[in-house]
Amino acid sequence: MPNVEGSEIICVIPARDEEKSIKQALDGLVQNSGLLISNFIVVNNGSKDQTKSIVNNMGVMVLDCPEIGYGNACLVALYWIKNCKIKPKYILFCDADGSDDPNDIKLLIHTIAETKADLVIGSRTLGGAEKGSLSSIQIFGNALTCFLIQIFFRKSFTDMGPLRILKYESLLNLEMMDRTWGWNIEMHVKALQKQMKVLEIPVNYRKRIAGVSKISGTVSMSIRVGVKILYTFFKLLIFGK
Repeated sequence: MPNVEGSEIICVIPARDEEKSIKQALDGLVQNSGLLISNFIVVNNGSKDQTKSIVNNMGVMVLDCPEIGYGNACLVALYWIKNCKIKPKYILFCDADGSDDPNDIKLLIHTIAETKADLVIGSRTLGGAEKGSLSSIQIFGNALTCFLIQIFFRKSFTDMGPLRILKYESLLNLEMMDRTWGWNIEMHVKALQKQMKVLEIPVNYRKRIAGVSKISGTVSMSIRVGVKILYTFFKLLIFGK
């Protein structure tokens, strides 16, 4: 583990209707990531189940975001952090469904601390994605997005994975705006446009503990998300915001 104090890191976990997976996912993160329970913030993103009460009972910080959308949840967390007296050095993002391997968090923290990168992304393509953890549409969408980045930015990447860490000051500099599924690609493209240091490292990826993915659960939703990602990419490419 690198010489990074636990208080210097906040891990943001958006969660919507994850009552069947959130406890096991958080238990794994607390036990195996090297972080403390106080490092985690779960953003309850309009859940209609018992997600919020389960997280509260575990003693993990919960923020409410009634407006559904991954970006909305992340923005609520950032607003809360901006109003804290003590600011973190790094912000880590991961999912609430248990698909991210907690052991990889140590590697992300070590990489960003040692390389002084602005953004480090966990690549499921370079690492090991459990069979069935990624749909064929997700695999195609990731490949297409990375191909576009290669064409327009001359940078080679392999994945737009959800497990990522970045410097807090760099995140503020990105002036993130997307409120739904364009969040990750907005972060990536803006970081490249601002000539930040962006790295990716291999990580493991597992099938979600329970429930259905909000992105790949249905073909229609997968298509909607894919269209939003492409729209965000070209909007940033053309207009820069």
